[in-house]
Amino acid sequence: HPLDALKSLCAEVSADEVIVLTDPHYVEEFFHRDWASRARHKVGVPVLKLFSHSKA
Repeated sequence: HPLDALKSLCAEVSADEVIVLTDPHYVEEFFHRDWASRARHKVGVPVLKLFSHSKA
């Protein structure tokens, strides 16, 4: 699972924080099921969530 790999990588490099770049998913964010929230719980380090943006 990608979050298990992220947790292993954070432990390997002694990461202090993680940056997650994602598309906005408002329903998932409301229920804290988005990638950043899941990473925060799984990895145990602060997570900065950035939203990708593209012009239509």
